[in-house]
Amino acid sequence: MGDAGLLTKLGYLFVLRYFENAVKDERAFGFYAQDDDTNKVMGFSLASPEPSSLTSKLTEDKNWFVRNILKVIFTRPLAFLQMAVSSITIRGQMYEPNTIECVYFTVDPNFRGRGLGRTLQKALMDEGRKRGYKKIYASVETWNIASLKATQANGFRIIKTFREGIYYRHRLESEL
Repeated sequence: MGDAGLLTKLGYLFVLRYFENAVKDERAFGFYAQDDDTNKVMGFSLASPEPSSLTSKLTEDKNWFVRNILKVIFTRPLAFLQMAVSSITIRGQMYEPNTIECVYFTVDPNFRGRGLGRTLQKALMDEGRKRGYKKIYASVETWNIASLKATQANGFRIIKTFREGIYYRHRLESEL
């Protein structure tokens, strides 16, 4: 989908393992939109009450993790360095009880500008409310105006702007 986030920079195997872990985690939930004609995924959203647990599960199989992280260190060292910085930053973000984090939210560039992002995020928020959560958080890179607009259209407000390695992000929240 042209996602240039950190997980993508680590490589497909990390993306696949992350989403496999999310599917197994009963607390994580998400939505996707698929084109009826082509079956192509147009966009998706994913939330978790404890996003650091999804990330930490990447290291559960030590042999897999060491083998794949060594490949990253030697082929994409800046992605590895960013991962280390992001890991520290994630630990520094406090998660309140009864809150969720929108950990992934993307729309294929070919389907942007049609309100799909707002719809996917609204579905995430509605499901979070049904599950009893009171608040949702999100982080959006400052340059990502489309994602920021969609998020703010759903009632999110910027509570701070911060740097996470090479990324500059807005931290947003919304009541559910």
